Amino acid sequence: MKKYTVYLTVLIAVLSACKNEQPTQHDDDRGCVISKELKPLIKLDTLKTIPINQELELTGSVAYDQDHLYSYQSLISGVIEAVNFKLGDYVHKGQPLLTVRTAEVSGQKAELLKARTEIILLKRKVSATQNLYNDGVAAERELLEAKNELAAAQAEVIRLEETLKLQGANVEKSLVIVKAPANGYIVDKKVTQGTQIDTGQDDLFVISDLKKVWVMANVYVTQLEKVKVGQLVEIESTAYPEKVFKGKVTRLSNTFDSEERVLKAIIEIDNSKLELKPSMMVNVNVYQPTKQLAVAIPKHAVIFDNNSYHLLKYETDCAVLRIAITPIAKDKKYFYVEPGSIGEGTTVIGQNQLLIYNQIKER
Repeated sequence: MKKYTVYLTVLIAVLSACKNEQPTQHDDDRGCVISKELKPLIKLDTLKTIPINQELELTGSVAYDQDHLYSYQSLISGVIEAVNFKLGDYVHKGQPLLTVRTAEVSGQKAELLKARTEIILLKRKVSATQNLYNDGVAAERELLEAKNELAAAQAEVIRLEETLKLQGANVEKSLVIVKAPANGYIVDKKVTQGTQIDTGQDDLFVISDLKKVWVMANVYVTQLEKVKVGQLVEIESTAYPEKVFKGKVTRLSNTFDSEERVLKAIIEIDNSKLELKPSMMVNVNVYQPTKQLAVAIPKHAVIFDNNSYHLLKYETDCAVLRIAITPIAKDKKYFYVEPGSIGEGTTVIGQNQLLIYNQIKER
């Protein structure tokens, strides 16, 4: 009997010691809501206090950067003999693009030869008049007139030479070589071999480097007071569901589009990766921060359940609290709550939180 009494006493002492000692998370995590297997799958967010943002959603489209768009209109009439590019090709400044056969070059060549001959004659006239003036035979007015005639003839030769150079003319073969005015992509092409072209004809081709594009956002009359130059915007396209392009309103057009009845807000966007294509439709979110401060909760961290909003406050893997929130505002990125309802700096679970949320509900 004494032997059993000793065993009982020892057992009570051991149980008392275990009761007083608090096990740590590392002793046994089988009871933790976040297991070792689940831990790598979650993501934590830290809440911050920021001004409540009011968004204005606009529609729009991508357009070429008009400051870096090069359109070619023919300076001569003739027939396209060769086309050295295709739509979408990247071309370099100075690269030959078109060869045009034209009779105008022959006429310009004849004019140039005539002007050069006239200069030789006028130089002789000026020299003779100068001698006569020195001898007192010719008047100063006659000398000035001769010099003015020579200067006019020299200016005409320069004009003709510059015209031929600008056209890229090969005088001997009556050809004009049209070269690329800048680096960029051929974004429009309206010529083929054998095409008859005329001076001043509509753009034969258009070049854009596409490194920058313009987003033309539609602003209706009722929205004019809400859109200002310098406002930050985020641009989204169905072509890139997970990507957001950031920019700001560069300027507003001064006139309404006569067809769409809207004012255009122009947003310049870096497009070095060539992701945005001209004519692509986009949605433009114009950010309008207010002076009211609130705690911003990322939308992906919020759970809607039983007609109310919840989030999971993270303290440790074994201490995760379910908190109900009452949003006072929201935008595309955040739910906003009163600063007193939850503290700034609170850590919440923002990824795969539904798995943990359901575990907590079951417990």
